[in-house]
Amino acid sequence: MNEPTTALEEWRRYWPTVLAAMVGMSFYTVLTYSLSTFIGPLEAEFGWSRTALSSGLTVFAGISMLGGPFIGMAVDKFGTRKLGIIGMVLAGLAFAAFSLLNGSIVQWIALYVIYGIFALAIKSTVWSAGISSVFTHARSLALAVVLSGSALGQTLAPLAANKLINAFGWREAYIWLGLGWAGVALVLLIPFYFDAHARKAREAPGSEQKPAIILPGLTIKEATRDSRVIRIALANLLMASVGSGVSVHLVRIVSETGISMDTAVEIAATAGLAGLIGKLGVGWLLDRVQGSLIPFSGFAIGAFGHFLLIGLIGGATPLLIGAMCIGFASGAGLQISTYLISRYAGLRNFGAIFGTISSMMMAGTALGPMFAGAVHDLTGSYDILEMIAAPVMLLCATLFVGLGPYPEFTRPEQD
Repeated sequence: MNEPTTALEEWRRYWPTVLAAMVGMSFYTVLTYSLSTFIGPLEAEFGWSRTALSSGLTVFAGISMLGGPFIGMAVDKFGTRKLGIIGMVLAGLAFAAFSLLNGSIVQWIALYVIYGIFALAIKSTVWSAGISSVFTHARSLALAVVLSGSALGQTLAPLAANKLINAFGWREAYIWLGLGWAGVALVLLIPFYFDAHARKAREAPGSEQKPAIILPGLTIKEATRDSRVIRIALANLLMASVGSGVSVHLVRIVSETGISMDTAVEIAATAGLAGLIGKLGVGWLLDRVQGSLIPFSGFAIGAFGHFLLIGLIGGATPLLIGAMCIGFASGAGLQISTYLISRYAGLRNFGAIFGTISSMMMAGTALGPMFAGAVHDLTGSYDILEMIAAPVMLLCATLFVGLGPYPEFTRPEQD
């Protein structure tokens, strides 16, 4: 089959794969974004503290951090179709298993360990690698749509969990969310989700040994010495470290400037919408404009947002703009980095390379909220946090300056 020669042709041929991957990506976020809705019922039934309830997400983040490079190598070797489908089945069952909680914290942590291991096969590395393998001309926008699945989960998971808990109770809510959401994803993944490995295999259905497909790009050793890859990785580590802390504490950061709690919640909610705009807007632009302007601007906007949240300018409007800038930068930052790694490192070992970068981001995500809380405990405010975050984000932006033109990789010999 001839390869598409334009972005429009790619979308006409591969849009079902993008849709399936987006829904798959959305389920990966359900456990995180539904927890706040389950906290009340679990507290009431078992008497658990907020610290104990939050400990599961720390375990989940740790597993994602440690397992990222390994799942990336599996993606490079086996492709993403089988991993995504099997992972969705197991993760859905593991999510539903939370309905069996009996009040034991050990069981709570054990379920997070089990879910965390299975969920490695449905994290962003998997879907990003699969989409990058079939899209060239419209790759950035396709990645943006897929990664927007996280915003879909962030928006719908609390609403769905709340309705299910009110209608059936928290145990049944875990079952419906786990089997229902994962089931919808599987209905789309099985008939529609085919990455380059799977498409190559379908072209030779009668052969005894399915042909291996080796995509062009850097080896892992070459990537570890490539200054462009290192700069992108460092920018993501720094962004995650300051950004996660601010995001988790955003409502409190805004409310402690004198804004009412209700208004603070509304202001913080705009960050999610701005993040979606950042993903899609930057995704569309990166397919059309090469250079440092878009990557630099995407991160620099975050620096401006952190400056506004210091509260030097009175009123709710600067805080609203600041929250939206931070949300935009968060969405745009992941989109920028995923796309640029696919261009500067290529696709040969995209899973392992981006999986490692993703693990670095998870490390920052795990440490950031604790650092933000420590700053507040020591100083009584978040001002120093924002004073640190603003220049750090500006440093992240400068790391994207002068990366140079995208390299042209030659496809290695097929076995």
